[in-house]
Amino acid sequence: MAVKAQISRLLKELNTGIYEKEEILSLALLTAIAGESLFLLGPPGVGKSLIARRLKYAFQEGRAFEYLMSRFSTPDEIFGPLSIAKLKDEDRYERITRGYLPEAAVVFLDEIWKAGPSIQNALLTVLNEKLYRNGEQEISVPMKLLIAASNELPLPGQGQEALWDRFLVRLPVEGISDPASFRAMITLPRRFDVPHDPVQEKHKITQAVYAAWSRGIDGVALPDHVFHVLWFIKSQGRAGEGDAREPELPAPEEGLRQASDRRWRKILRLLRTSAFLQDRKQVELMDCFLIKHCLWNDPSERAALTRLVHEAIETQGYRSALGFRGIREELSALQAEISRETRRIEDSRCEVLRLITPGYYRILGEERQERYIKKQDFEGLRAEAQTLPLYARQRLASGYLNRNRSAQLQKGSGTFSLHIDGIEQDMETLMSRQESAQVSRGSGPFQVVVDGRECTLDTMPSGDKRRISRKPAPAQERAWDTRIQGLLDYTAGMKSRLAQQEKQERPHLRTHLFVPPAWASLIESHIERTYKELDKLAVEIREIQHAYKTLTDEEVRLR
Repeated sequence: MAVKAQISRLLKELNTGIYEKEEILSLALLTAIAGESLFLLGPPGVGKSLIARRLKYAFQEGRAFEYLMSRFSTPDEIFGPLSIAKLKDEDRYERITRGYLPEAAVVFLDEIWKAGPSIQNALLTVLNEKLYRNGEQEISVPMKLLIAASNELPLPGQGQEALWDRFLVRLPVEGISDPASFRAMITLPRRFDVPHDPVQEKHKITQAVYAAWSRGIDGVALPDHVFHVLWFIKSQGRAGEGDAREPELPAPEEGLRQASDRRWRKILRLLRTSAFLQDRKQVELMDCFLIKHCLWNDPSERAALTRLVHEAIETQGYRSALGFRGIREELSALQAEISRETRRIEDSRCEVLRLITPGYYRILGEERQERYIKKQDFEGLRAEAQTLPLYARQRLASGYLNRNRSAQLQKGSGTFSLHIDGIEQDMETLMSRQESAQVSRGSGPFQVVVDGRECTLDTMPSGDKRRISRKPAPAQERAWDTRIQGLLDYTAGMKSRLAQQEKQERPHLRTHLFVPPAWASLIESHIERTYKELDKLAVEIREIQHAYKTLTDEEVRLR
């Protein structure tokens, strides 16, 4: 029988008489086969102990151990009483472990945070290395799964952080919310109130099968498109420690920041187990949704963590593994080379001083009236201040020059004169000399300092800007054609790899045993967007080729 079919049948029998706990029970079984530990958070009476008791029936061999912790609990109650005989006859401090946690396959510890430090410290090694030190010897613990439960989280600063970190999968448990399920639950026969085994013996997991599966899980591959999702999530968690992160993403949650490399190794083990139990040889994107159960420290973090996992799957995955960044960098380099070889801009535009009248520059920034400086005075300015005359228009001349009407203007007979409506006037009469002022050069090329205040002279643009295009030489065009074809071939190869991966994953996206089928839509949309981006990339490559092949020699004056 295929592994997936066996697990599916096993889960169906385990869920007999249980309502709205199918996902939690399936994740508990997944965690057990992965060899990790599970924490259930929820109020009393929502089925936490029921899940733990039911799960022990999934295994054909091995005992179960269950205990309700209190602040008065002692190590003897968890790991077994001290052997008086060995202490008396052999002077050895050793516990009698039969029937206690060190010899159990499935362990359920309720109200875990009420246990004392001696119990919690002993549990650290049991959970991580599956070892228990009994006197002078270390015992290999056959425990497949430890389920801990509580209606509260560990209190900060109480030394419980290490134990909390040992629970890879963390699940909130709530009461029944669907009316039909609630009715079915409260009307169950009384026999369901007593623990009973709903699993047929032939469907249970034997120790030999469990060991074989464990070896098979180690052989499940981690493909590139899944690795990019894991790395993206891990990179966001390290933000604030010197790593770059996208500016639009929210700050990482506490659980994500504290996720250690060891924890990520265990997460991958969980994903590999998910793939193996569904008859796959590699991890797929659907398995990545399980990450959201492994990184939170507080229920308030779960929503943000779920969004981050979804974003990683939607934006990374196939897109990163196919090498979009590399081909776009190569395409940008080719575009830059083509532009450099075939187009250039000649820009002779610059600002020059505007001669308002021959020999005078206008000073801007004078609020009271327009003032002017002689061209020869400005050109003769030195760094130090000089006493020079400034000029302003006389009332009569100013009226003529500023009115919104036509005026006949032409050069006069004098050097600094002009004709206004046929009346010749000397420029020196148009420009009345004002009081002297301290004038010096300003910090800019068109600036002066008048009585300590920096002013700008009136300027105007001069010159033009031209775009010059040149058709590439035949040899250069052939070289670019070769590169273009290489890019098109690479794009076609990317599309082929995506199609192959899609063919492998799409058929069972919505039949995942441990992830709700609704989440498959995220992966389906990611696949469609990746196809569209590949098509768009091919169009861009062909447009670049068309642009240089249709290029002609021309010069265009730009405004």
